[in-house]
Amino acid sequence: MLKQKNNYAVPAVDGMMDIVEFLASHNRMCGVTELSRELGLSTNLIFRIMKCLTERGYVQADAGGLYQLNTGFYTLGMKLHSRFDLRKQARPFLEELCKVTGETTQIQTPDGNRMLAMDVITPDNDYYLQVVPGSRVYFHANAFGKCIMAYMEEDELDSLLSEGLPEFTPNTITSKKKFKEELETVRKTGFAYDRNEYLMGIYCIGAPVFDASGKAIAGVGMTGLASRFNRTNISAFKKAIKECAVNISKAIGYKK
Repeated sequence: MLKQKNNYAVPAVDGMMDIVEFLASHNRMCGVTELSRELGLSTNLIFRIMKCLTERGYVQADAGGLYQLNTGFYTLGMKLHSRFDLRKQARPFLEELCKVTGETTQIQTPDGNRMLAMDVITPDNDYYLQVVPGSRVYFHANAFGKCIMAYMEEDELDSLLSEGLPEFTPNTITSKKKFKEELETVRKTGFAYDRNEYLMGIYCIGAPVFDASGKAIAGVGMTGLASRFNRTNISAFKKAIKECAVNISKAIGYKK
């Protein structure tokens, strides 16, 4: 099971992943000697990695020095599961929102320093705006990212803002002061917008989704061509988006 290492690998991290993947695929306890033989790693490196993983609750050892994965990885897996369970719960409401508005609808969640398009529903129209599920986009020029940032703790928000506010169009908000004022408006109104801020000609309206703990974990809403949004239909769109966000929040346990 020797692997060719790339030039950017961190040996200890690479070795840890080899060990974790081996233990996950072999439903039994393994010793340092066996892991060294199977993975081509030094016994010293394996022992140090296993010591660290054991102390952090990701691996357990028996009296004879044999190891197996512990509940730590299960806990991480369940956290990831809840993220994708959100997608399952949100889909019928996204579909309904798409049907009502006739525009592309989507739900985005935080993914490090970007937002991830977790799910996208497109209308049965001759033309519409296509958003690729799995796309990662910036927070600040994005209606759905604003839905998350508006409810962040101050230190978390400042950390994200410290990375800067790149300008994508003349409408992108690049001033931290003005951006914080924008987030205050999101909190007051319950809606966030992308008014030609990420791409010219594109308009988005989003609302936050809250989990059982009251944390904003996603932004949901619609994306379309700016030319198709006007004062009359925006009012109806906002009502449908709010209903969608409330229904998804309730579906994952949020109680106001």
